[in-house]
Amino acid sequence: MFKGVIFDFDGTLTELTLDFDLLRAEVEAIARRYVAENVILSLKSHYILEMINEIERILDDKNARFKEEAYARLRDLEVEASKGKGVFHYTREVLQCLKNRGISIGVITRSCTDAVEEVFPDVRDYADSIVTREGTRYVKPSPLHVVEALRELRLQPDDVMVVGDHPTDIIAGRALNMRTAGVLTGRTAKDGFEKVQATFIFDDIRGILTLC
Repeated sequence: MFKGVIFDFDGTLTELTLDFDLLRAEVEAIARRYVAENVILSLKSHYILEMINEIERILDDKNARFKEEAYARLRDLEVEASKGKGVFHYTREVLQCLKNRGISIGVITRSCTDAVEEVFPDVRDYADSIVTREGTRYVKPSPLHVVEALRELRLQPDDVMVVGDHPTDIIAGRALNMRTAGVLTGRTAKDGFEKVQATFIFDDIRGILTLC
């Protein structure tokens, strides 16, 4: 039915332990040293990485230190949140089963590479492509994040499914007319995936095995 599967990471292959309120508060504290409070308030509806990129644009590269500081702090918090946990007990089995069936595996995440490797040190034994935020400027829900994984997998959108625990995963895949699957192992309920028209909704990634 498909030649590849691109998985989100946090909440999909591993428990979601990130405190997004803390991440935002820490980045905003750094931002206050560079821009006025009204700028920060105007970006409240932005995701954290998009907020960083917009502030960088506003600064017009006059001070590259902001982005460096913000990303360094995010990296520290993401790695800290990753300590002591691993992937779900079934993750490796599912990925290996797919590989045994000749299906290529991609992983995309808005998090940093160090956090992925902290949780899943042998990830490269299972994944043919891993695109963290260091690998692309345009992270999901931008479809360009998925495009980068497709490029590395050398596959076309029609041949690949995107799987994730958040609507951003579904939105990114649907923008390329890809099949998508929402999994209920993160913080998004079934109706959240129905709203963004996920092709499939499963309790967890083991549901993918019923499709191949």
